[in-house]
Amino acid sequence: MRKNKEFFYTDFNSLGSVMNEIVQNSNLKNGVKKATLFKFWNKVAGKKFEQYSKIESLNTDGVLTVACANAAVSSELLMFKQDIIKKINIYAKPLGLEISDINFSHKLWKNEKRAEIFSQEASKNPYKHDLSGFNPDEIELDEKETASIKASIDANKFASEKQRTKMYNAIIKDLKIQKYIKENNL
Repeated sequence: MRKNKEFFYTDFNSLGSVMNEIVQNSNLKNGVKKATLFKFWNKVAGKKFEQYSKIESLNTDGVLTVACANAAVSSELLMFKQDIIKKINIYAKPLGLEISDINFSHKLWKNEKRAEIFSQEASKNPYKHDLSGFNPDEIELDEKETASIKASIDANKFASEKQRTKMYNAIIKDLKIQKYIKENNL
């Protein structure tokens, strides 16, 4: 009959104490906080933007950098920047973080992710039609509608005059494309 040997581990630490030691490292602690915050982005951005935007980084000044699938996503998120900051701070403050500003950039978006998303969405894309005959100068839009769009964009001081002009032109072009598609039964 074998006798059971007893082992005494004098240098053995419990998992909890090891984790406490690890988390005491301030860089690691901040990394864990940031990673936790980043996981809440889909709740902050909502269903519309969760696939088309992703937090890239948070600097020491509380500036969040968000990669966006394209310039349109960046522009739309920019319009709601103050609301997004309020929403994300609901998750950030309990972690001991505070978001003071957000930079939205489509230039940071990973090309392979962009290709994957756009290939998935290709079947839903209303612009997959042949637009070779499209000439935006030939499409007339309702003056009241365009004036309303212009007034709405100008009323928001969230961007520079140049950015507001670009946004207005993009919206007008989009409306003209939609009208062209409808008129030509595409």
